[in-house]
Amino acid sequence: MKLSFEKLEPHAGQSFRCIDRSELETPVKWHRHPEIELTYVQQGTGSRIVGDHIGAYGDHDLVLLGSNLPHTWTSDEYRGRRYDRHKAIVVQFHPDFLGEYFFEIHEMQPIQELLCSAYRGLWASAEEASSIGEQMTEMLSLAGPSRLISLLSILAQLTHIQTKTLASAGYSGPTSKDAESRIQQVCDHIENSFTSSSFSISSLAEMLFMNQSAFSRFFKQSTGRTPTEYLNELRIGYACRQLIESDHSILDICHASGFDSPSFFNRTFKRLRSSTPRGYRALHGKLRKE
Repeated sequence: MKLSFEKLEPHAGQSFRCIDRSELETPVKWHRHPEIELTYVQQGTGSRIVGDHIGAYGDHDLVLLGSNLPHTWTSDEYRGRRYDRHKAIVVQFHPDFLGEYFFEIHEMQPIQELLCSAYRGLWASAEEASSIGEQMTEMLSLAGPSRLISLLSILAQLTHIQTKTLASAGYSGPTSKDAESRIQQVCDHIENSFTSSSFSISSLAEMLFMNQSAFSRFFKQSTGRTPTEYLNELRIGYACRQLIESDHSILDICHASGFDSPSFFNRTFKRLRSSTPRGYRALHGKLRKE
């Protein structure tokens, strides 16, 4: 199992990375790196995990991640496959790639404040993200000064738009590389199996040769969630996407999301989304028609 710490190297002649996520040859799961990252998903749906935040993403998803903040995107299209090759434009740069004090000069102070506030992850709405995403896509074909100027222009634009913080203020993450490796193993297994109604938390504890109470403490310390909370949030996020994008019955979606009991599904859905599944579908169906 690959450690979740990812070492990033820009291509020759470049000071930062700008890549199309779908071109990577190896899978990227729950991981972290010292580089700041800006990720744009033009089209697609899935689950986005940033620190202790678990949420669903859709078209024009734009997130700015601070240094060493654990994260992963898991697309619905590739769920269950060994390699998740969903398309996304990813820009990654070290905080000091332009020199230790570059962002501290007066003109760069708004960007410095933006980068500092990204330590918990910042999300922008689809309306705000679209134009920035277009520039990130164009950056793939740029070189030399134009490429660097494009990045600085994007960062400057981000200082003027409204963003939402993702991870909670108290999130600290795994405390060692060994813990990172083990939590990655567990999260990989959950992501591949969460829609199975036979999935059990006890199987996760057994995977790490721990008793259930010790495993639950370890998992919550690493992710900010209990194993059950983490599992249910992934399942409800998946159910939300099915409610919006398919015509399947609510009962079918309940079972397809990994829930055995419709009543438990409805209670969990209402607690996490402040709505019933039927009300959630009706609301989003109305919004799409407006």
